[in-house]
Amino acid sequence: MSDNSAATMRGGILTVGVKKGLWTFWMLMKIMVPVYLIVTLLNHTPVLPAIAKFFEPFMGIWRLPGDAALALVLGHVVNLYVAIAVIAAGNWDPASVTVAGVILGVSHSLVMEGAILRQMRAPALVVILMRIILGWGLGYLVALALPG
Repeated sequence: MSDNSAATMRGGILTVGVKKGLWTFWMLMKIMVPVYLIVTLLNHTPVLPAIAKFFEPFMGIWRLPGDAALALVLGHVVNLYVAIAVIAAGNWDPASVTVAGVILGVSHSLVMEGAILRQMRAPALVVILMRIILGWGLGYLVALALPG
């Protein structure tokens, strides 16, 4: 292969990579920006503070703020990017972000992945329940291990 054709091939690969990267960025921003804006707006109304106050005792078990309930439910049901948008819109300390990250790292996008498991004829309910239990259990251990 000549130097010219190798350079052309690399240029084509780079172009494809940049296009795919920009497409992925656009897809994520279409999800994250609206969620971020909605959560930020809800923070300035009585709605989100009321939800956070209601869930505060339960979330406190994991040393999380009350509004973590919204991020965790959306992360479990929709995807990680929506949860990240909710977390970014809040005023979380690093320990809370770490605990939520551990929980959602193990158990995220459960609806979509449940559908995939069913198509694979895997025991979707068992796998989802195990992921939830493992995620929240690991989150609890991390919360215990972190200082503060």
